[in-house]
Amino acid sequence: MLKLFAEDPYIHNDKVILRRPCADDLDGLSTLFDVPLDRNNTEKMLREFERAWDEGSEYILVIISPADSQLRGIIEVYSYDGEKVMIGYRIKKDSRSNGYAKEAVYLLSRALVIDMDIRNIYALTQDDNIASMQLLRHNAYEQTAQQDHRILFVYRRKTGIQTEKTAEEGKKIIWCAGGCFWGAEKAFRILDGVTDTKVGYANGNTDNPGYEDVCRGDTGYRETVQITYDPEIVPLETILKAFFLCIDPTVRNRQGNDIGSQYQTGVYYSDPDDREVISAFFEEEKTKHERFYVELSELKNFWLAEEYHQKYLDKFPSGYCHITPIEFEKVRALNRHHD
Repeated sequence: MLKLFAEDPYIHNDKVILRRPCADDLDGLSTLFDVPLDRNNTEKMLREFERAWDEGSEYILVIISPADSQLRGIIEVYSYDGEKVMIGYRIKKDSRSNGYAKEAVYLLSRALVIDMDIRNIYALTQDDNIASMQLLRHNAYEQTAQQDHRILFVYRRKTGIQTEKTAEEGKKIIWCAGGCFWGAEKAFRILDGVTDTKVGYANGNTDNPGYEDVCRGDTGYRETVQITYDPEIVPLETILKAFFLCIDPTVRNRQGNDIGSQYQTGVYYSDPDDREVISAFFEEEKTKHERFYVELSELKNFWLAEEYHQKYLDKFPSGYCHITPIEFEKVRALNRHHD
């Protein structure tokens, strides 16, 4: 089995450090499990970690808070065959709500995919471990199999798909960022004349972003819905009406309970003729509000989000949505306006 790491991996940002465990971590390791280990068993576990590393059969990294150098948990890499790996993690009970697992899974996944060209990363969790399932999905892991009360998730290297900026003959495309794209996509799909929707990430400054990349707030991307529509059935103005029914234009980097730059609202176009229509609509909307923070710009780029996010509320009807049934009904009423 090939070694994944030629030397100690050391990945640092404002939340965690991943490094090999050492004698300084004995106290933290002893309380890693719900039933604390005695000194002898903790030392034995540390020796097993080292032996597995030397053999190349398993790689255990400790998750450390840089603020106080205290061990928060471990993350492991095993079952490596040159193309795919299995990972696991465990966080100390008193740190499970502080994001250490999410951060560690993100950092390790990115290192495996980008630095080591791993195509698939797998993780296994119990079907009653809701927190772990949410964490893995947040990091773009998708459920692939379920058996004996266990669920297997896989992270597949993104293919880097950018969509075309022009539609087929007789159709048009506009891009609307209305906060969390799950509910925004559902709202636009209500409109007669909308022939297709896709969710993704618009107008950022990196290539091939993933969901967790965008959520970190330093890529410039907005969660955005790409809307393909028939202008003979639904004019752009009606789409903009639906958009403003579903957003609060008076706040920056926020919609509902969602806070972050990825939730900044905006409308992005590729057809220069659309800018005049959108600008006139914006000017009218500005008269209704003391503050107005909705972006308007030409589309620079749009990367498709992971398949898990596409038509999310069709797959999970009870899933989270910041848009209420009242707004959905108001959008639906726009159809009757064209009857």
